[in-house]
Amino acid sequence: MLKIAIVGATGIVGQQAIVSLIGHPWFKITKLAASERSAGKNYREALKDASGSSRWWCPEELPGEIGEMPVEDASTFDPASVDIIFSTMDAGIAKELEPKYAKTTPVISTASAFRYEEDTPILIGGVNMDHASLLAVQQKNRGWKGFISPKSNCTIAGL
Repeated sequence: MLKIAIVGATGIVGQQAIVSLIGHPWFKITKLAASERSAGKNYREALKDASGSSRWWCPEELPGEIGEMPVEDASTFDPASVDIIFSTMDAGIAKELEPKYAKTTPVISTASAFRYEEDTPILIGGVNMDHASLLAVQQKNRGWKGFISPKSNCTIAGL
């Protein structure tokens, strides 16, 4: 089982990633990271707004074991502590942090930050998996052990 981190975990996309990956046969969520504001709290507490209401937006119930996990600061998170990072950050912060993570660890990203780089494939399962060979080019070009592979935008995903 591969150890994974979800970075941007307290946002809506991060929450959807948790719901999608909980109980997955290949992946185990072992780390959650988000902004400095959420760091140091358990996930359930990090989701509370100023009034104490939960900002958990998924229709599924927050899994208890996830709610108790500590949230780390995305800017100081150790990417080498996991096998794969699922990044659900906004493009601006992704442009800054994802390359730091990719030095050691593969990053699967929802952000658009690297979609237009020549050495960065946008992989669509069952459609263009031959483009995965670009990951080795990216690693060589940038001196990374990991890589960044962004998902396609919402229009392409739907098609």
